[in-house]
Amino acid sequence: MGLTLVNLLAALCVVLALVLVAGYVRLQRHSRAAERRTREYKLLTEIGQAVTSQLEPDAVLAAIHKELAQFFDTSAFYVAFVDQARGMVDFAFETEEGLVQPKRSRPVTDGFTEYIVRTGQPLLIEDDLERVRGKLGVVVLGRPARCFCGVPLIMKGRSAGVMAVLHYEREGAYKPADIEILETAARNVVIAIENARLFAAEQKRARYLAFINTVSRTAISSQNAEEMLAAIVAEIQKNFQFDHIGVGIVDYSTKEIQIQAEAGTTAQASGKRVPLGAGIMGKVARTSETLQMQASSQPLLSVLADARSVLCIPISYGDTLLGILNVESRRDSAFASEDVLMMETLADLLSTALHNAFIYQKMEHQSITDPLTGIKTRRFFNEALQSEFKRGMRSGRPFSVVLIDLDKFKEVNDSQGHLEGDLVLARIGRLLDQKVRQSNIVARYGGDEFVILMPETSSEQACALSERLRLWIATDPMLSERHITGSFGVAEYPLHGNNVDDIVRMADIGMYASKRAGGNRVSVPELSAEAGGQSEQRKLISSYLAGLLRREHFASADEIMQALGRIKAAVPPEEASAALRQAVRMITRAVETRELHSTGHGETVASYVAAMARQMPFSPAEIEDLIFAAQVHDVGKIVVPEAILTKAGSLTFDEFSLMKSHPAVGAEIVSALPGSDDMQKFVRCHQEHLDGNGYPGGIREADIPLGARVIGVAEAYVNMISGKPYAEGKSPSEAMQELERGCGTHFDAAVVSILIEQLRGVRATAAHSE
Repeated sequence: MGLTLVNLLAALCVVLALVLVAGYVRLQRHSRAAERRTREYKLLTEIGQAVTSQLEPDAVLAAIHKELAQFFDTSAFYVAFVDQARGMVDFAFETEEGLVQPKRSRPVTDGFTEYIVRTGQPLLIEDDLERVRGKLGVVVLGRPARCFCGVPLIMKGRSAGVMAVLHYEREGAYKPADIEILETAARNVVIAIENARLFAAEQKRARYLAFINTVSRTAISSQNAEEMLAAIVAEIQKNFQFDHIGVGIVDYSTKEIQIQAEAGTTAQASGKRVPLGAGIMGKVARTSETLQMQASSQPLLSVLADARSVLCIPISYGDTLLGILNVESRRDSAFASEDVLMMETLADLLSTALHNAFIYQKMEHQSITDPLTGIKTRRFFNEALQSEFKRGMRSGRPFSVVLIDLDKFKEVNDSQGHLEGDLVLARIGRLLDQKVRQSNIVARYGGDEFVILMPETSSEQACALSERLRLWIATDPMLSERHITGSFGVAEYPLHGNNVDDIVRMADIGMYASKRAGGNRVSVPELSAEAGGQSEQRKLISSYLAGLLRREHFASADEIMQALGRIKAAVPPEEASAALRQAVRMITRAVETRELHSTGHGETVASYVAAMARQMPFSPAEIEDLIFAAQVHDVGKIVVPEAILTKAGSLTFDEFSLMKSHPAVGAEIVSALPGSDDMQKFVRCHQEHLDGNGYPGGIREADIPLGARVIGVAEAYVNMISGKPYAEGKSPSEAMQELERGCGTHFDAAVVSILIEQLRGVRATAAHSE
């Protein structure tokens, strides 16, 4: 009995022990399962964070790969997508022995990747991989593995790719539970890639909008077709990186397309002409239809000999073909559908911009071109003459003007009619335009008068060319039949005058001298001994000042004084004063050409000064000195850079300090003139104010010379009615009111009263005469 009880207790203990062991095992199993679920949840959370925090696919895939390594060996891992259209498998992310590999692609075949994509189901091969491979009909690609685990990437309802891990050394490295983890990661990969795709699409859309906005601004802001096209093709290249971008303009006179703007990695076709119907551009010009071609289908006949893709779009305004937009690439299938749409939008924009530019150029050409003769108008000539005068004054180089009047033209009009006269004028215009140098400007001056501007040409050279022109006119069959010849007059700067009016007047005198001598000849106006001497003196002065008066040269006071000293030494003592005055005037005119709205400023100020001075206690000699000081009061601005003189905004402290130095510099320049003590004071003090707030010395009231006060008032009035870059001009009444408000602080009230009295007297006289 005792033994039986002992055996029963022992058996009970064994059973209890077994139950406890089984419970412990179950507890451990549940614990491990719970721990794995916790880790899986953590993995899902971390993968979700990686997906939402990254918009770059590579960064997302790298983060997912790192998280998966917490559960199984990911030393051999890949994410691949199958592109059925291209027949390629693209590896978006891949590791071998734990190292990230460069992106690669391979042709579609019968690998595990293609099998999973085809079936749309996950695949786990724990062992005996080669047997399973043969059973599935999967070929060996690369290094044989011992086990494999892969899941499909489902995008838009279809299997598009695979995420997989494999092990080369041992079997059983991956279990069924790992499939669930991979599928979780795969779903996040799909979300991440879709987010990245949407982000990239939005970025591309934003770039396209910015591109169109930039091109639109360029097209709207430019009226020059060539400049506009050059800027636009450069913008296309910057945004699209094609190998060739060209815009060809249709030339209907030659039936060709000329490439006028080009950009790309190989820009070599600018100026090239393509006959209509030749090559892809010519074909598009003939059909006016967009054409996109690939090298694999047929010969491209493109601009680039090795182009693989070409997109050619007509640029049409209404029914008129204006040009061709041609884009080429050395890559196959280089143009996405959105690229084609963008280029077609650009072509539409270009059509309007080109049409407007062509209309503007036509109107501009008509405004400066005489419609009968085809040469320039008198207005264009006058503008060119003013520009050449300023350049000649700065450089000291001569230029010549030739005036031509037709002999016996009135007889043709009277006897044969105005239509015949028009034919004569048109023939003369063509002859002159064809025979002169390219740098010369030929214009119709009015009626039967023509004029030629010859830059950097002396009167001797101008006479030689004029003689040849006279002979061509006299021997032309059409003109000879009508007895038409030409009377020429030639004048040279600075030999015949120191301003444009004098030069044209002297050329006119020469032309009438030819007329009086019977016509059909070239004449240069004779200079009196005094005038001839003055002209030679002007040439001498110009040669000494030439280097200092160039627009890009900022002369110092020392340089100016040295040049004036050389001029003084080069002329007879009795001529020194006149020569130096002429030199100072020339420097002043150079300053006025640099400052906006200031041409003739000194002469204008001097005219008001002269009117006031005659009503004040000045002697004739003092008035003469005061007028000269007024003419050259701003000569010291020769040391101020043009950028400061023309600046529209406020000057900086340093800029204003330099500007305030000009009265003192001007006085120093004037000091080179004999007997110039008073003139120096007038120039130095013309910016001083009665309240002491002027410059350069800050002197007050009676310490300011009366002549300087007169110049200050006259200059203030001229500045107010003329305007400056930073302010519009005032009316005379407004300017007078402004002067009156400044009396006692800026201006001398007695001087202001004299000026206003003079101004009102002039206005009253003008009103009475009307």
